[in-house]
Amino acid sequence: MELLFYVLQIAFHLLIAGGLWLLVKPFIERHLRQLGQKIDQRMSLRISLFGQKVSNKQRRWLYRHLDDLLYFAQRKYEPGISVMRFSIRTLLVFITVFLSGLLTLRELPGHLSFSNPFLEGINFDNQLPVQGSWRFPLFVAVIAASIPYLRTRYLFAQRKVHGSYDLLDVIKIATKFTHLSVDSILSKTADFLTEESVLKTPLRLLGAAFANYSNERELTLEAERFAGAIGTTFAVEFVSDLLYFEKEGTRYLKNTLMMLSRSMEQQRETILTVKAGSRDAISLGLYGNLVVLVSSVGTFIYMLKPDVYFKLQFQTTVGLTFLMIIISGLFISFMISTILARPKLDYH
Repeated sequence: MELLFYVLQIAFHLLIAGGLWLLVKPFIERHLRQLGQKIDQRMSLRISLFGQKVSNKQRRWLYRHLDDLLYFAQRKYEPGISVMRFSIRTLLVFITVFLSGLLTLRELPGHLSFSNPFLEGINFDNQLPVQGSWRFPLFVAVIAASIPYLRTRYLFAQRKVHGSYDLLDVIKIATKFTHLSVDSILSKTADFLTEESVLKTPLRLLGAAFANYSNERELTLEAERFAGAIGTTFAVEFVSDLLYFEKEGTRYLKNTLMMLSRSMEQQRETILTVKAGSRDAISLGLYGNLVVLVSSVGTFIYMLKPDVYFKLQFQTTVGLTFLMIIISGLFISFMISTILARPKLDYH
């Protein structure tokens, strides 16, 4: 009962912190937007003046890394502002979880002793709180603060795959507007894309770059960013054609895009054919190992009895080692099967 009380106390701490954030959010949103725009303008100015050497400095690496992730992972991405908003939210999650855990642990009558969760559970003892009581809240806070980043990485990987297929729709639509300037082509194409398309916002940003660039280096960096976010050879060819059209003004852009569209269609058919032939193997990799693991564990529990099995599995070094190996193998197998389930639309 006491443990439930402390869990509820942590939940109320988090609820209070969330309420305070909702109260102060409207006041800091405007200043956050101004600060984010100022930082992004300074970064863009330095890159355009001094090249990529400035952006490759260690102190700028984290900002550029987060900006590139959010550029493709966030549907309503805003240059500079999204990075500041993401950083502040992550910092608030870390501070909230750390302070909530620290305050709760300091109110315990003693300190928790964690034994085997399946046999003895969690016990209180009558000793005074240890001096290093901040370590466990810090550990939990670091894990909680890493969740937004891991979620962003996952969304980025998923949208990267979807973007390789959405690029085919972009090229088909852009072929109809090749009589316009490049920025108008991209703007019109973005307007015709559905809201579910992951390239809608990046395409508008690329169009704005073609309309407002001050030198070729700035335009090239933005085009490389768009192609790098998708990460396919087709994307590189697409932006290369746009850059060449912007520089030379050739009249063969329509034919070039049509040839690129046909190549993507052929590769798409090849991928679908290969995927149909290996569908059973992919499904086996996704769920087969998990079924085997559950059935094997159930068999061992039935043969050895639960008490003996849990002692061997969780209270011996060999059991814990094999458990980590099995979990790691399942995770790697799941990731590989997920990638194979829908590969990117590319030449390889």
